[in-house]
Amino acid sequence: MTNPEQAGPSMASVDMMELLRGIWHRKLLILLVTLALGGAASFVVLREKPTYSVEAQVLVDNLETPFSRAAPGEGSDSRPSFDDRDILSQVAVLSSRDLGDRVIKDLGLVGKGEFDSASNGVGKLSSILIALGFRDNPLNKSLEERAYDRYRSALTVFQVPQSKVISIKYYARDPKIAADVANKLAEIYVTSTREAQSEPTGRARDWLAEQIDILRKKVAESESAAEEFRARAGLLKGTQATLGTQELSELNSQITLAEAARTEAQAKAKAIRTMLDDQGSVDVSSDVLNSPFIQRLREQQISLQRNMAELSVTYLPGHPKMVAVRNELAKVDQQIRNEAMKLVAGLEDQARIAATREASLRASLNAAKAKASTTNLDEVKLRALERDAAANRSLLESFLNRYTDASTRQEIAAQPGFARIIQRAVPPANPSYPKTGPTIILAILAGLTLGLGLAFLAEVLRMAGQSAGPAITPEPEPKAPPRVLPAPVVDTIIPREPIQPLHVPPNAAMAAAGNQPILIEIPETSDLMIAASHASQPLHDPSGDYAVAAGRMVSWLNGIRQSLGVQKLAVLTLGDTGPDGPTAAVAMARVIAAQGIGTLVIDAEEARPSVHTIAGIEQGPGLSDILANEATIDIAVQRDSGSLAHVLRFGTKPGILTDLANNPRFDALIDAFAQVYPVLIIHCGKTSWPTVIRKSHAALLMAPGTRILDAARMIESWRQSGLRAVQFVRIGLSVRRAA
Repeated sequence: MTNPEQAGPSMASVDMMELLRGIWHRKLLILLVTLALGGAASFVVLREKPTYSVEAQVLVDNLETPFSRAAPGEGSDSRPSFDDRDILSQVAVLSSRDLGDRVIKDLGLVGKGEFDSASNGVGKLSSILIALGFRDNPLNKSLEERAYDRYRSALTVFQVPQSKVISIKYYARDPKIAADVANKLAEIYVTSTREAQSEPTGRARDWLAEQIDILRKKVAESESAAEEFRARAGLLKGTQATLGTQELSELNSQITLAEAARTEAQAKAKAIRTMLDDQGSVDVSSDVLNSPFIQRLREQQISLQRNMAELSVTYLPGHPKMVAVRNELAKVDQQIRNEAMKLVAGLEDQARIAATREASLRASLNAAKAKASTTNLDEVKLRALERDAAANRSLLESFLNRYTDASTRQEIAAQPGFARIIQRAVPPANPSYPKTGPTIILAILAGLTLGLGLAFLAEVLRMAGQSAGPAITPEPEPKAPPRVLPAPVVDTIIPREPIQPLHVPPNAAMAAAGNQPILIEIPETSDLMIAASHASQPLHDPSGDYAVAAGRMVSWLNGIRQSLGVQKLAVLTLGDTGPDGPTAAVAMARVIAAQGIGTLVIDAEEARPSVHTIAGIEQGPGLSDILANEATIDIAVQRDSGSLAHVLRFGTKPGILTDLANNPRFDALIDAFAQVYPVLIIHCGKTSWPTVIRKSHAALLMAPGTRILDAARMIESWRQSGLRAVQFVRIGLSVRRAA
């Protein structure tokens, strides 16, 4: 908690308890403002005609599917998407005048009920507003314009956040008309999205028809030109190319085959001849062995070799049978060799024939090449004509496909559109305006808030005027517990010249009569009227005798607060004098409060409690009532009428303070006040002296000059009892003469 002594002026400028008292005192104003606003709201709500509100919702999205396209190869990835700008654009379309006129026309709303603002004439208030230029004259508008003005004023179109949904809200006095208008607008909008796609499709279809007629003529002309040039140049087409190209390709292929046949025949003949020369046998030649005649000779050769092998077992090599078999075997070998030579001769003939054919084909190929070289330029021109014809033909086919697609989508029903209704409006059973109960409750709360604000402002202004003006009687106390903050310094009540405390040696002789050291001499206070005047001097006349004396007592108190940590000061009066003690206590409290230090004056005098009278506070519950459990702190503690100091009255229970002061409840009460106020000034009656002295840190004894000896003895006993500081103030002499 912030130390009130160190807090700035902003924290101590407003007394919250006093502010709450002032607001409570103006409870009649708060009640009147609350009732006025509540009554006005009730009058308006009960007099207002009910209005019904409906809502329809439209989803904006591409509704085209692969099945609705003419080109089945297009996938779903080609569907365009909508961003927030597109959705906002569609909101503008829904709010457009064209759709509004179509809704009014389809539902027949022109001149119907609430859609004709001039049906009942123009009222006096409306006439005044029209004359001043605040409203347009409905009589100057047509029925259609008046109907549209009503339609537009009751329509609200907006995008549902973070979605592709558009909400259409409409209100009217007839719930069925409200639902019909919202639903009809949604239907017309969905239809308009299809119309928006159908119109350009029709224009594209007409344009494609014109282009197709032109392209057909171009294709026919380009293809005819290509064929005529082909025939004129002799570039007739073959199976896969022109005849010249096809002829060159075929001659080249035949030459390759003839060359291969010649090479193969020569290789085979050479291989057979080589085997005959080297080995004398053609047993391993596949071409020789494939001959049927040689195969029969090989069979005879094998048979003779087997017969000779059998005879060699029985006969000698010179035996006639062995000789005859060898001769027959030699004849067979010679026949095989002769037959092989015939095969070689045949292969060589084949090679010569293939070479001759190859030479002939090469001659034909050279002739064809010579002819083809002369037709290259014609082929270049022909290819150019063919490209033109192919381009025109491809463009014609593309336009024909698009024309077919446009023809299939020419009808509005065939258009996929990009919006659909996801929620239709339903006529509501209960009106949306006015909400009688909530409106009246809100008006009452608003009136209560306004009343509290006015009361708060009035009380702040009153407190501001009070702090700079004369004393004002405090308002009745609120019941909330007080939480007192220190007050700011008021420059007008600070003494004009600094007051230095008189330092008294702690061991000075206190017993000698007439030699008692004093803090200050203070003017005598004989009655309560003079007491109120003396206590007001620090506020209105800082140079007065009593203001100077009070300032010196406060300087001494501030010195012991800083050096000895004194917080609780007991003020006592010796002898049967007037209200000198309570007057000094109030005057000191006012000077300390003017320095921005929170101060509380406690009246503990049972016989003649007068602190509240001097401070300008009415009699009421106080300290005795709190100790008797018959009052609370917020009622007992009051604010001083002339400063920001606070006063705890004695109360209405005389004769019980002596007994209750020794109760632990009294200690707890004093300690609780010490937690809030940096300075506690306790004015003590004679019966409560011992108890209050025991609970205080310092004491200020006031006595006339005839009681100096008694005062000295009492001060010496208090010093020995453990008080941190004790000081004596003489009553009845001139302050300026003593100074």
